[in-house]
Amino acid sequence: MGSKFRTMLAPIGLSTGDGRRFQSGAISLAEVPFSFEWVRSREGGHDGAVAVGVVQTATVATVKEAVAAGLIDAASVKGLSPTMEAVWATGEMFDDASREDMPRLAEDVSEAMHLMSAGTLGPSVDLDSFEGVPVIEGTDEPITWEDIEAHMEAHDGEEPKIELLVTAGRVRAATLVTIPAFAETSRPLELITEDTEAAAETTELAALIASAATVNTRPFAVDFDMPSLTGPTPITFDWETGRVYGHIATWQTCHVGYSDVCVTAPKDESDGYAWFNRFPVETHDGDTVWAGRITVGGRHAGLDLAAGPAMAAYDTKTVAAHVRAYEDAHGIVVAGVIELACDAPERAALDRRKVSGDWRETPNGLSLVEVLALSPGPRAHAEPGFPIPGTFSRAGRQVALTAALGPVAEMSATVKTVDIEGAVRRALAEDRAAQSARGRLITEIKIVQDGERAALAAALGDGGQ
Repeated sequence: MGSKFRTMLAPIGLSTGDGRRFQSGAISLAEVPFSFEWVRSREGGHDGAVAVGVVQTATVATVKEAVAAGLIDAASVKGLSPTMEAVWATGEMFDDASREDMPRLAEDVSEAMHLMSAGTLGPSVDLDSFEGVPVIEGTDEPITWEDIEAHMEAHDGEEPKIELLVTAGRVRAATLVTIPAFAETSRPLELITEDTEAAAETTELAALIASAATVNTRPFAVDFDMPSLTGPTPITFDWETGRVYGHIATWQTCHVGYSDVCVTAPKDESDGYAWFNRFPVETHDGDTVWAGRITVGGRHAGLDLAAGPAMAAYDTKTVAAHVRAYEDAHGIVVAGVIELACDAPERAALDRRKVSGDWRETPNGLSLVEVLALSPGPRAHAEPGFPIPGTFSRAGRQVALTAALGPVAEMSATVKTVDIEGAVRRALAEDRAAQSARGRLITEIKIVQDGERAALAAALGDGGQ
C-alpha cells in the first residue's frame, strides 16, 4: 500500500484569484476511485498531467464536519470558517510502485511527494458537465447590462467586478499544481507516510491521556451562534453533538409569582447580555467567545443578594453548559455547548429539569446574570408554572427576579388583544416618576387604572394563575 493523503480539493462559495466561484449545491462527484494527478509544468493548465495517486473517498462537507469525520486535521484548517463548504478527498499515492518495473511512475510520484511535503503544491479539481454564468462579484444572479449601468451610476462610474459562477459541475479528477486556483487548498493537503502516521498516533494517544479528565474538546465558535428557532423551544440538550439550545423565557409568558398582573421577562438593556455573557470560552477556531452558564445544584441565590454576591453564589454550583444569550422574536434564547460528563442516568435527570433565569439589579436595570437548571425537590422550587418566591424589593424598587420560565405555548395563547406591554410601561413610568431623582429602574408593577386591571385579568384568565 502507498502513502495516504487527505485534502481539500476545492472550497465552495469562495472566489478564485482569476474570478471563479462554485455555487453552493452546484458540485457533484464522480464515483470513486478517480485519478489524483500531478502536472510538472505550469504551461497549458492541466495539460500533460500524470497520475501519481488515487482518490478513494470524496465528499462535500463543511469544515467542521470534515474535522469531525477525520477527513482533515484541525490544525490544517485553522482560520477557515467552520461553516464553509468544500470538496474533501482521501486516497493513496503510488509510492509503492516498483522502481525496477515502473521507473517513470516511481520518479513522478517521488518528485510529487517531495514537493507536497515542502508545501509547494495544492490540488485543483478537474470538472466535466460544466455550467456557469457571469455575475457581479459576490452575487448569484446572472449579470445584465442594466446591473452594470446601475452599479456604475452608484459607484461614480466604476465598473463592477465580474466573476464566473459555476452553477453545475462534476469533479472527475484532481490535479496537483504549483499555483492552485484556490489558495485555500495548499495548506489542507496532508501527506501521511508511515513515519508521520506513527507520529500522529503517538501524538493522538498523548492527547487522549492528557485530556482524560477533560469533559469536552474546545467547541467551535459557530456553536454559540443564535439558533433559528421557529417558535418557543424548551432548553434542549443534544447529547450526540454536545450542543444545548432553547428559550429560557418567552415574551408572552407571565411570571407565576403575580396573581393580578402579567410580568414578563425583562428586556436586556446592556450591550448584548453583557452581565450574563461574561465568561471567555476559547474555541477550536482560535477565537474567544463570551458566554454565560447553565448551572446545576440546589436553588437560586438568595433574592436579598446584590448582583455581585449572587453571581459569586452560582460559582459554587456545577456548570452544566456554557451558552450565549440572545433575544429573538419569541423570547430570550441561549445556545452553546454541554460541559458535563454525564452517565445515562445523569443525562436523563438533566433532560427532565426545567431552567430558571436569575435577573439582578445592575446599572443597566434588571440584567440576566445566570440560568439555573432546577434540582428535584418541592414543586414550588422545581417546576415552572407554580407559585414560587418571585421578587425581592428594596426601597420600593425591584432588584431581583427569579423564575422557572420554561416556554409554555398554551400559556402564551391566553394573552390575546390587551396591550399588556403598554400598560406595564405606563405603570413603570408612574412609579419611576414617584421615585428619587436617581431615576433607577422600578419594576414593582402597579396597575393604576381599573379598566386596565379588568382587561388584564380577563385576558390572562385561569392560564395566568
